[in-house]
Amino acid sequence: MHKLNHILIVDDDEINNVFTQIILEDADISHRTSVCQSVPEAFDFLRNSEQHQEPSFPDLILLDLTMPYHDGFTFLEYYYQAGFQETQDAVIIILSSSEEEELKKRALSYCVVQGFLQKPLSLVMLQNLLSTTAKVQG
Repeated sequence: MHKLNHILIVDDDEINNVFTQIILEDADISHRTSVCQSVPEAFDFLRNSEQHQEPSFPDLILLDLTMPYHDGFTFLEYYYQAGFQETQDAVIIILSSSEEEELKKRALSYCVVQGFLQKPLSLVMLQNLLSTTAKVQG
């Protein structure tokens, strides 16, 4: 399997972030994993990555939808306003505890969003994701 260069987790839940990092580490699917705990932090991180190439722009972004102040949809709007969907080849996967069908439909309406997974991430979920998401496969 192709190893990704960089995965970014955008989630305000520290415990979930640690758990997700452990799953990603066990799967050994990327050279680097970064974590941002808010939308503004993530957006600054992405702008810096695009401008300086260090750290590299993520191949895969695991995005939570429900965060205080700025939610995952705010992140997606910023992402589109910055034009990242045109200049970068990242795949965004929603990793959420929400089971609301309307949120899922809304998230999947963004072309960069390639999937919607329920928290917590498991190794089986990750493997299924990688086998069905062509852009992440390389």
